[in-house]
Amino acid sequence: MAYVRTEYPQWSWSHSRQQIFASCLRRYYYNYYASHNGWERDAPAEAALAYRLKQLGSIYTALGDGVHRAAQSLVHRVKAGRELASAEVVEEEIRRHLRRVWRSSQQNREEFLLRPKRVDMLREFYYGTGVSEAVLDSINQRLGQVARALVASSVWRELAQPGAQVVSCEQFDTITIAGTPVFAVPDLIYAQPGGDWVVVDWKSGEEAEEYRDQVALYVLFVREKYAVAVERITARLEYLNGPSTVEMRFTPQDLQAVERQAAASMEEMKGFLTDPERNIPQPKERFALTEAREQCPWCNFYELCRDELEQSVS
Repeated sequence: MAYVRTEYPQWSWSHSRQQIFASCLRRYYYNYYASHNGWERDAPAEAALAYRLKQLGSIYTALGDGVHRAAQSLVHRVKAGRELASAEVVEEEIRRHLRRVWRSSQQNREEFLLRPKRVDMLREFYYGTGVSEAVLDSINQRLGQVARALVASSVWRELAQPGAQVVSCEQFDTITIAGTPVFAVPDLIYAQPGGDWVVVDWKSGEEAEEYRDQVALYVLFVREKYAVAVERITARLEYLNGPSTVEMRFTPQDLQAVERQAAASMEEMKGFLTDPERNIPQPKERFALTEAREQCPWCNFYELCRDELEQSVS
C-alpha cells in the first residue's frame, strides 16, 4: 500500500495510550501528536526531535523485547514439530539481542540521529546516564530466571497437542469500540482441540494490577475478532521473573465494563482536541507537565521538556 501523507495522525486508542495519557499529558502530546510527520526530511525541529526521542528504548524494554523474540521463536519451533530449545539456548538468544542493542547504543549515535527508526538506541546511552552496576546485576540475574520460566511454561505442552492451532503471535490488529480503532497486540493466541481459546501475555517484570485490564482488553479482542464465546477464553499472565502464572476468566459483564472504560477514556482524550473529527490537538501548553517531576529525567522526551522544567524550579 502506498504511503499517504496526513497532516494529523489517525485517531485510535490502546491500553498503552491510556497509560501514557494518565502518566503525563505532555508526554502524551509528544508521543501521539508532536512526533507526527517528524520522519520527513523537512519536518519542523520539534517534530523531528519528538519523533527521534519516541524511538528510544531502555535496558528493561530491551530485555522485554528479547524475551518476546525468544517466545516467538519457541512458538515457531513447537508448531514445526521441532524439539523445544533449552533454557540455556533461550538465555543466550536473549543475551544476543541485548548485546546487539547495547553495541548499537554505544557505536551508532550519529546513525540514530539520522535514521532513528532503523537504529537501536537505549535512553541510558542517549542521555549519557549509563546503566548502573546494580541494574546490570539485576538484569543478569533476571535473564536466567526468565529463560527457565519461559521454557517451563505449560504453553508448549498445550501447543504440541494434536489439533492445537496458533491463531496469532505478536501481531498488531484492531477492533472497534465507540467508532474508534482499538489496537491490541496479544503475545499469543491459540485454540485448543476441545474448542477453548487461550490468550497469553508474557511479562519479564514485576506483577501489576493494571495488567488485568490489559488482558481483559485482549479477551474482548478475541471475542470480537474471532466470534468466540467469552466462556471459552482463558487469559494467562505469565510472570517469568517470579515465576508465577495468573489465569483469569471474564464474564460478558466484565467485557462490557472494559468497553465502557475504553469509551470513557476516549472521551477524556477528545477533550484535548480542537477538532475531534480530524484529530487536531489543542496547543502544547494545554498538555500539562506531570506533577511527579522526579520521573521526568527518565522519560524519553526529557530533552524537549528540560528547559521548561528548569524554569519551573528557578
